[in-house]
Amino acid sequence: MENLPHEVALDILSRLTVSSLMQFKCVCKSWRVLAEEKRLPSIHHARATSRNPCLILNSACQIKNKLQFICSGDGFNQKVRSLDTPMSEYQVVGSCNGLLCISNSYYDPIVICNPIIGDYIKLPKSTWFPMQEVALGFGCLPTSMQYKVVRFVFYIKSQVESHAEILTLGTDHTWRSIGPVPGWLELKPSQALVNGALHWVTLFFQYTPGPRLRVISFDLAAEKFRWIELPSFDCFFASNCHLVALEGCLSAVHRLGNKGIDIWVMKEYNVEESWIKKYSIGMYVPASLVENTRPQIYEVVCILNKGNILLRYKNGAFVLYNPESEQFHDLTISELPKSFSTVVHVESLLLITNL
Repeated sequence: MENLPHEVALDILSRLTVSSLMQFKCVCKSWRVLAEEKRLPSIHHARATSRNPCLILNSACQIKNKLQFICSGDGFNQKVRSLDTPMSEYQVVGSCNGLLCISNSYYDPIVICNPIIGDYIKLPKSTWFPMQEVALGFGCLPTSMQYKVVRFVFYIKSQVESHAEILTLGTDHTWRSIGPVPGWLELKPSQALVNGALHWVTLFFQYTPGPRLRVISFDLAAEKFRWIELPSFDCFFASNCHLVALEGCLSAVHRLGNKGIDIWVMKEYNVEESWIKKYSIGMYVPASLVENTRPQIYEVVCILNKGNILLRYKNGAFVLYNPESEQFHDLTISELPKSFSTVVHVESLLLITNL
């Protein structure tokens, strides 16, 4: 490596996985210096985002939880591997640019970590409210690369009240109050980070005719809430609709039970007239679930580089769907946990202490 031009050496290193780079650093002092070049994390991240993403599998049981990781390669047909985390009991809030936000069932502490390189920080204690229920979100401003964690609390005083607070990594030393939450959120992490905003599907209580489900977004730069109307499909339960970022667009997945799913894409962000039904995926039973009486597509995970859509079934099977040929391909992934949630993740060399 010493005989190569510096830029060529950096280009080669940017193509390696993070685990390979960690081994590379241990070979000798000169290689370690090269691997710790200040520009390498940004070069490596730019290349990593152009590849198929990795998956973080988070066990549904928070006690003695295990974080498991699959690097996509060309088809995810491989074993999962375990990752160490600074907490033994936790849930995953979200992933952004290789950083993972996790918290325990009481939402305190909240930890930001880079699970691949083992770097992490604990966030300051947040405000506690009596009989509180909490929804969390984690994201980054695409322009300034500031990372923020938001915390929406619903609690009982004389009646149900709400409180929202936010913390900017590297800037805030305490949580900042940003007022009440305009509505009731599903008590789970945000479902999609698009255009610098976090999004949830929520049930909108009203006494006049109109849609009951809406999207509530939180703009991380302006620190403001906004309502977004869903496309006009008949869906009355938040459990039958989930949001996902597909190719940079806010997308809504409408589960049709045993009939499959429809995928609606907002082609122009925050323009409700731009919703289009881009994909309709019929029912398919993976070979591993043939004996299951009700195999259903549980979620759309992401779209891979070749245009295939990665689907996860309720019972844990992963399937690739080709929209052009309308063909399905079962994926073989050994040692999957019995029950888990899936988070799309990009490997990163980013050190949290540098934020």
